[in-house]
Amino acid sequence: MGKTDANGVDLSGVTGRLIQTVDLVKGPAPQAIATDTRNGYVFVLQMESGGQEDIEQGNMRLNRIDRLTGRVIDSMQLKGFGHGISMGVEPQGTETYIWTEVGPLSLSKRADGTVKAAFGKAVTRFLYEENTILDGNSPTLRKFTPPGSTAGTGPSIDPVNNLLCVMYHKSGKRTFTRYDLAAAAAGDWVPVGTTFVMRDCDGLPSTCVDEETTPAVPSPYPLEAKLTSQGYTVLGDVLYWYQWAPYVYDDDPTTLPVDGFPGVTFLTSYSWTTGERFDRQVVTSAGGLTRREPEGVAVEVDPATGENRLLLGFSNTVPGTTGSRDVTISWYPTKPAVDGVKVLADWEDLALEPGVTPGTQPPRGRLIALAGTTYLQLRGTLTCSPGLTADSKIATLPHRLRPTRVTRANVPRNNNTGRCVCRVEANITGALWAYGPTSDNAVTWIDLDGFSVAWG
Repeated sequence: MGKTDANGVDLSGVTGRLIQTVDLVKGPAPQAIATDTRNGYVFVLQMESGGQEDIEQGNMRLNRIDRLTGRVIDSMQLKGFGHGISMGVEPQGTETYIWTEVGPLSLSKRADGTVKAAFGKAVTRFLYEENTILDGNSPTLRKFTPPGSTAGTGPSIDPVNNLLCVMYHKSGKRTFTRYDLAAAAAGDWVPVGTTFVMRDCDGLPSTCVDEETTPAVPSPYPLEAKLTSQGYTVLGDVLYWYQWAPYVYDDDPTTLPVDGFPGVTFLTSYSWTTGERFDRQVVTSAGGLTRREPEGVAVEVDPATGENRLLLGFSNTVPGTTGSRDVTISWYPTKPAVDGVKVLADWEDLALEPGVTPGTQPPRGRLIALAGTTYLQLRGTLTCSPGLTADSKIATLPHRLRPTRVTRANVPRNNNTGRCVCRVEANITGALWAYGPTSDNAVTWIDLDGFSVAWG
């Protein structure tokens, strides 16, 4: 069982969805995520170059996505910036400023001396400009390297308290320092409050458990002994750390693990004031993806409700490819349930297919959580002219409602020779299908009010 922290987040609790399986500009997996809620954007960083010796290191691609439609609007290339450990987004009017790591680069190498990854050792801020290239060596970039930092670094923004947090490595320890966001943007880097140093077990009794050691959890395969950091963020007094324990198995590229997960994902919360771990949970959100890997975590304030939300990203293999990845972003709510119900996405209209029109009540959908289970609910009626005579797509769900596995329910339809029910299914792409129409028994209307099913 999880616990509710000072922000209202329960890491074992239900999650909503921001965007679902959005194809990115380049093939590699996403790295860091952040949102501009003022202007309606989601930003996702990807690496363009990784450990290959024959290509330039530290290049990234920054995707700008419409948060309502999930459509990639445009992108920006960042040359020599690093790996995409984390990022921050700062809206200024209609413009968006981005905080990321930047070179000089710190190269992580394998035992044989080949480059595994490249990380930026400094932090910078720049204006997002669509379809442009920004070089990490540009003299226009103002850079900040945390004092004593020896390796990769990364920024994250607490939008509620207007603080910029920077993660870096100092004296072999993962360290976090906060700064006033506006002051840092002006080049004034004065720490705010105390610095958080992640605990390790050097010099401590053998009973000490290192925060980067993989905990013992049920798993179909052995897990790597050391956790891999997938991002962090801060909200108020709570530091959230996103980690991953990859499976150790016969890594045949033609096969996948039995559950579609190449490892186990963990999210851990800490008290900034005391430095103590508050909770650690295995993340179960977006469990139906084909190849689900954790990528990126951030905080936003929902522009529709004012609710603080903890976002967490996942990469997934694009169907029909072997290496291209898409991105899904889920979120943890912070507001308590009302009469036992949490509304994770309020009623929204469905996008109807040609030939399908609204009935008396327009077809709509929402997500709610009740007793720890999330439900997709539909309501309204639709009419089909001249009538469905075969299994047909009837509508598309908004990104916020799309499941990561098929959900279905039997619902009323027009009564024709005693046949008065059809099956309606929603799939991972958001497509809503009606099953049961035939050439001699057309479906002319469907009532969605009875559609309330567990959603994943």
